[in-house]
Amino acid sequence: MGFTLGVAAALCWAALDVVRKALADKASPTALAIVLLIGQLPFLGIWAAVDETWIVREVYWVPALASMTMNALANVLFMRSLQLSAMSRTVPFLSLSPVFGALVAIPLLGEIPDSLHMTGFGLVVLGAFVLNSDLSKSWWRSVFKEKGAPHMIAVAFLWSGSVALDKVALPHASAASHAFLLTTGSSLMLLLWVSFRGELSDLRAVWTAPKPLLVGLIGFAVAAVALQMLSLEWLWVAVVETLKRGLGVLGSIVFGRLFFAEPITERKLLAGGLMVAGTVLLALI
Repeated sequence: MGFTLGVAAALCWAALDVVRKALADKASPTALAIVLLIGQLPFLGIWAAVDETWIVREVYWVPALASMTMNALANVLFMRSLQLSAMSRTVPFLSLSPVFGALVAIPLLGEIPDSLHMTGFGLVVLGAFVLNSDLSKSWWRSVFKEKGAPHMIAVAFLWSGSVALDKVALPHASAASHAFLLTTGSSLMLLLWVSFRGELSDLRAVWTAPKPLLVGLIGFAVAAVALQMLSLEWLWVAVVETLKRGLGVLGSIVFGRLFFAEPITERKLLAGGLMVAGTVLLALI
């Protein structure tokens, strides 16, 4: 059940990435991130109200507030990265998140990966390296050559840390209430930020975007967040992140070609194969 939920969440995240890329030039990164978060609130609020569990311990708030902060910043940096670079060039850097997730989960959750886990994580990360190996003789230099890459690497760290903190918080609240509160907190932080900067008027630009894209943005986000929260009850943080990134990179390659005319090369196919192998290996553990 946990693995099925994890795969379903990963597919929703991959679809959401496509919609976010399509909207990336319609408004500022912060405005798009705010609309993404606020749009989820009615649906996640209904889920939380039906669940009726809410907060069971006050210690919930420390990891929850930290997760909210990291999630808010990551959403803005994600949109900025997609503005700067091609989807198939930047989304693969999120494949570093299983490594970040595994490292963060060791002290926070005591989730120590064994050799099979590490092999699965390693194959997914290797796929990301292969995918961007043509940008420079040194993969590290390619990070600086691709304008959106540093932003996306930061997103990988922030989102993996946020997921680990989500799992720390979940024993003290239901999945439904945490999903709602996490989204509410992140959106409030971003609203306060744009209010302070006098940029609230930027939000109007988002509503001029095609309505089907906005519906897809919110719909895929709600499904992705809900399924991920439920999957964390069964799966390790690093496994959840590996599923998201393995399927996400494949989605960025396929959908980048279908919707944004980004070419599919032998390097991309090899990278995708490595990531699929890593994801399959985790499924067998």
